Amino acid sequence: MTMARSELRRRVVRAGLLAAVAIVYLCLVGMVQAFSTRNIVGGNLPLSRILLLLPSAVAASLAVRPRVRGGVTMELNMGEAAGAGASIGLIAGAAVAVGIGIVNLIGQEAVRGVFNAVTSALLLTLTLQRSTVVGTAILVALSTATGALFALAGVLAPRLRRPIVTGLTVVLLMGMLQSVVRVMLVQLGLATQWLYSVTFGGLTYLGAVASFAAGMAGARLWALRREAAAADAAERAEAGGRPRIPRAMLLVPVGFVLLALPALLGTFLSAVLGQVGIFVLMGLGLNIVVGYAGLLDLGYVAFFAVGAYATGVLTAAVNSGSSLHPGLPFLLAVPIVVLIAVAAGLLIGGPVLRLRGDYLAIVTLGFGEIARVLVTSDWLKSFLGGAQGLIAIPAPTMSVGGLHIDFRNPQPFYYLALGFCLLAAFVSWRLANSRVGRAWNAMREDEQVAEAMGVSTVRYKLLAFACGAAIGSLGGALFAVQIGSLAPSSFVFFISIQSLAIIILGGMGSIPGVIVGALVLVGLPGFLTEFAEYQPLIYGAVLVAIMLYRPEGLIPNVRRTRELHEEEVEQDAWLEGVPEPAPSMTLGEAVE
Repeated sequence: MTMARSELRRRVVRAGLLAAVAIVYLCLVGMVQAFSTRNIVGGNLPLSRILLLLPSAVAASLAVRPRVRGGVTMELNMGEAAGAGASIGLIAGAAVAVGIGIVNLIGQEAVRGVFNAVTSALLLTLTLQRSTVVGTAILVALSTATGALFALAGVLAPRLRRPIVTGLTVVLLMGMLQSVVRVMLVQLGLATQWLYSVTFGGLTYLGAVASFAAGMAGARLWALRREAAAADAAERAEAGGRPRIPRAMLLVPVGFVLLALPALLGTFLSAVLGQVGIFVLMGLGLNIVVGYAGLLDLGYVAFFAVGAYATGVLTAAVNSGSSLHPGLPFLLAVPIVVLIAVAAGLLIGGPVLRLRGDYLAIVTLGFGEIARVLVTSDWLKSFLGGAQGLIAIPAPTMSVGGLHIDFRNPQPFYYLALGFCLLAAFVSWRLANSRVGRAWNAMREDEQVAEAMGVSTVRYKLLAFACGAAIGSLGGALFAVQIGSLAPSSFVFFISIQSLAIIILGGMGSIPGVIVGALVLVGLPGFLTEFAEYQPLIYGAVLVAIMLYRPEGLIPNVRRTRELHEEEVEQDAWLEGVPEPAPSMTLGEAVE
């Protein structure tokens, strides 16, 4: 029985040390100081302070989660949870205080020789613009209180916890995306002074309260709607009826919003959304290969490069850097680009038909690097421009009623990208619900069984590579006309990782998940310039967190979720099979 108390102690110490390591790491890489100028609420809550407290909050909420041991659910009561969370926050805050003391003892210059981010400005940020002793004490107290509060939230019932977490998330997003929201409100002719502070740039206190209340209300209404929809679906399933409102009707308001976005956001933000559209295409194409067919492709940047260079060559003028300059219109060149990409997909897919898992990933990674080397080679220099790349790629244009539209401008380009994304999403949706999609699902679940059941794995693997390459090439085509020039340095391995991170975050096999993943991983760094320098770090952290705590993604595919949670279902079945399951108890009761 004493083990329960020792287990809680180990859990608290481990979580506190992990939170401390995370805070120190964020400080040493420069993220804390970089975000110190972006205020979230007024002038007292910049994003840097949230970063300092976030590890303690996350560690505390995860540490107090119930654990199942031998068929018994070990839970913490409110007092135990608050104590554990406060201890975690205290450990994390104390570690930062020790770090500040070490820097002051050794000297900033000596430490900066190893860690460039350790500056006087960082120390002022850590001590909350106060003296070292007072600021450090306040930081430790805030960390302790944060750990206790989030630990209490962690043991609340989901129907109470989710609205609170949603409200806090809305406040954070409204503060981070103030440039976007402010522009939209101005375009709509609405006042912004009550929501955002003119002096500090963050949310006003009234705006923060309103955002928190709106987030809580939205979460609660969404939960009620889901409950009502589930009850209605069950009732109509028994009666053999259909839903009252067709799903297609729900897309109408979404369509109006998408069409109105460029007018609401302006030029700069429309350019960011155009970049998001390019990576939505990349994600949709890779989602076919990885999410549907289960083929881990780490060389997907090759298809992106094929689409971009094929578009550049087919549409380029005489002085583009290529000896080939047919000068085709963009819309006429796109079908040819897709055919070239399909051929490239078949060429890459052919040699890897018998490979699986890690071996397939390594070989496709090699093909991606081969594509980059070929682009810079002297053999293809006369066609692709070699290391200099291609220049003077013409922009698609259109004349409607005397109005000349240049699709290189951010707002028209957004509509071009939106059209391509809708086409790719429709094709992906039709494939997923077709015989081909079912064959891909069978291959992903068990290739040997699928082949034994008559599925031609060779044929469907090649088809997956071809379809993925075709959609990915559309992203490359848009990239070529958006930039107007191409360089080999634009097609690096990181593009493949970026595309893979998008579908992992959103949910493998989920089309809405790809869109959400692209908005989070590409859109947010575009809206927030401070994030640009730390993109690889953020991608890595997001991937680790998603794989550990939500492997199915933010908007999961139902089938994929079922596959990932098979072990949990088996565990639940085992628990239900226990003759007389022991009642739930707290760790305190276990000790007594």
